[in-house]
Amino acid sequence: MRIWDPHFHIWDVSGDSQSGHDATQLFAVDGNPLYGLEQYEADLQAAVGFELTGGAFVEAVSVCHVDVDGPKYREACLAEAQWVSRCLANSPLDYVLVGTTPLEDPELPSLLDGLAACPEFRGIRQILNYEPSWPRNGSRGDFLDRKDWREGFAVLAERPISFELQLNPGQFRKAAGVLSRHPGTPVILNHLGSPVASDLERGGERYRDGLKALADLEQVNLKISMLSYPDKAWDGNALVRDAVHKAIELFGVRRCMFASNFPVEKAAGWSADRLYAAFSDLAGHLSEQEQQLLFADNARRVYRAGAR
Repeated sequence: MRIWDPHFHIWDVSGDSQSGHDATQLFAVDGNPLYGLEQYEADLQAAVGFELTGGAFVEAVSVCHVDVDGPKYREACLAEAQWVSRCLANSPLDYVLVGTTPLEDPELPSLLDGLAACPEFRGIRQILNYEPSWPRNGSRGDFLDRKDWREGFAVLAERPISFELQLNPGQFRKAAGVLSRHPGTPVILNHLGSPVASDLERGGERYRDGLKALADLEQVNLKISMLSYPDKAWDGNALVRDAVHKAIELFGVRRCMFASNFPVEKAAGWSADRLYAAFSDLAGHLSEQEQQLLFADNARRVYRAGAR
């Protein structure tokens, strides 16, 4: 089975890093401050029965530099993309790059121009999780409520780029309202929508109903990833497994994709071999062709892999 992994990170949190990353928010993988492309490829190639063919690097700077805005933060966003682009150029595999930039920033068009100078650039992620808030968001509020952020999101429609939607289930319906006004912007919902255990318990009505509102928008695709967020031992959790199966039913097989989220899942105790065996088990009721869509083909299409 081929893997085209639509969500992985590499980073450098050493003291002299030029990658734009932040050691106060990211971690040294296996004690090494550099988790580079060679380390990532070695990890994924250990998945027995699977062949890594490439994937989408997804930014990590939108959790970094918590108290920084303006020029210094813009520099970090561009530094990450440029560093990653140089790393990806050294591999024969087929990679694309999802960078970040603050959509509320008045310099957004020039920032997007800078990111677009990287030939692998395909899209933007800006983490939106609010209450519970991911690191940068507690002091900046819910971006979905901000006029400047919504105006920035509208700018994306003017360019051939996608948006990575990472948020909490309580934000689903609000996000659906924003996205519905921009049907031409491809959107990829990250990490099954970031549910925690309580979102899946007691029937999970808010989570399920909000997920349906997003699934009803044809431009929205779903990453099945970071399942350790509700339960580090998710492969034995019937609630998590059921949530994945229902999400695939809502979105349809052709709008879903399995993603490693390495090295974060590695830090949670998952080897690539264990992770992809568990993904395979989740998809065991599907045909081999449908499984190949989930492991590679859908993601390659959504991220326009191979396009320059």
